[in-house]
Amino acid sequence: MKFLNINFKETLSSLANKVGQRNVQDILNVNSLERIPAIGKQLQSIQNSFINGPIVSVERKSAILNTLTGNTDIFEKAALASEKDWKVLSGFGSFLGSLMIPEAVKIADSVNLLGNNQFVPKGIYEKTIQSLIKVGNIDAAIFNEFSTRRDAQVVNVAGVGNPMQWFNLPWGKITLYSSLGGDSIDFPCYPEEYNDGVSASYDTMPDMLYQFEPWYLFKSSGPRSNSYSFKFHRDLWSGDHRDGKANQLITFCKANCYPEFKGATVNSAIVILFIAGKPHIRGVMTSVKDSWSGPIGIDGKHLVCELTIDITEVSERPLNYAVVRRLEMI
Repeated sequence: MKFLNINFKETLSSLANKVGQRNVQDILNVNSLERIPAIGKQLQSIQNSFINGPIVSVERKSAILNTLTGNTDIFEKAALASEKDWKVLSGFGSFLGSLMIPEAVKIADSVNLLGNNQFVPKGIYEKTIQSLIKVGNIDAAIFNEFSTRRDAQVVNVAGVGNPMQWFNLPWGKITLYSSLGGDSIDFPCYPEEYNDGVSASYDTMPDMLYQFEPWYLFKSSGPRSNSYSFKFHRDLWSGDHRDGKANQLITFCKANCYPEFKGATVNSAIVILFIAGKPHIRGVMTSVKDSWSGPIGIDGKHLVCELTIDITEVSERPLNYAVVRRLEMI
């Protein structure tokens, strides 16, 4: 994930000039923004809602820093961030006044993005976390030096080592959006496998004299129904399987199998699964299954989960032969 700093007076058209018209919708989706002219004001309103929240704990800051070790500039900005920035980063996923940019979105080099794809040196990482845990804040002098230590020891966060920080996990690339909550959640991995397909139904004409084969009359197409299988370890988020992140992902998926009642009105969730920044399917969640295996963690629970979600498509536009021929397939 990269970040683009924008002015709160930014408009939709000025944003399109920076990132390209074809990338605008992907960026809006990742940031849960509506396609309206006043993009900057909308972002400011959303981010300001997090500023009055509680102070971000040291444990939460450590967990967030563990996910940012793939970019030295982002890691340093987060480490030296103000409390306001930490609240926005913790609750919204971005810095104050910044938009999240998916890795799959390619933007011209002239646009000043935060995210250099350079891994944080282990010595810098260790000193940063140790400073945070011991004194509650991070000394800026840490980033004025470069450590060449090659020891294999990994600093402990909350008593558990985090070997996941140096893996290139696809954060921000696999995202499930829900219309009921108006929010989304990231998967720490790509689908292990998925099943895709569509079917068509036909009626046959009654038997007709002198007909060798029956006549087929078109009845309906679809709906497209896909099944996605994810396999992940509970340590993938922060290195501490007690952080509850795996459970948050599973309950978010399961919640979309239930409606929201408002008086006599029953509202069902429309979900969109994004893969590499592009919507792969839009529809209703029809099934969520979690299967547990692997070793037992410190908390007495299994560590490995295989999560399978089934989504039946509800298309935003009428589908016919010509439209489907033009659809992009992943």
